[in-house]
Amino acid sequence: MTTPRSVRLALLLMTAALAAWPATADVAADEAAIRALIAAQVDAWNRGDAEAHAAAFREDVLFTNILGMTYGTRAEFEQRHSVIFSTFFRGSRLAMTIRALRFPAPDVALVDLETALTGFQALPPGVAAGPDGGLHTRLLQVMVRSGGAWQVAAYHNVDVKTAPTAR
Repeated sequence: MTTPRSVRLALLLMTAALAAWPATADVAADEAAIRALIAAQVDAWNRGDAEAHAAAFREDVLFTNILGMTYGTRAEFEQRHSVIFSTFFRGSRLAMTIRALRFPAPDVALVDLETALTGFQALPPGVAAGPDGGLHTRLLQVMVRSGGAWQVAAYHNVDVKTAPTAR
């Protein structure tokens, strides 16, 4: 029985891709670099520094905020954060916890985060604080490695709605 040429080619390409994975990816080093990037984001937020908060973002980042507003550039991300750092989120404190970190490809990382924000001046209309008084969100960051460094390509943030209490 002979194997069709297209199947042989597909198997060859898959084998080459898998063989390249260890040569291009040191998962422990990648995880450490991504954790450092997240820590730098938290530090920049807590200092109210929009420029530093946006530093590791690609120029063409896709950004969805907790209100569902979307933006398509790092400059827009930075400008939006400059506004919120000087208004309702002035003086706020951010904490982020990585819930999942996956590498669907050697140069792509999916980072699923839980966030907690405290010390804010107010919340945007339609966004409610949790029972502990903090704002809680789930944040998905898609990161890509470019030029040896990880960059944020997509940033999708949604506020966590608290379940209504029983009466």
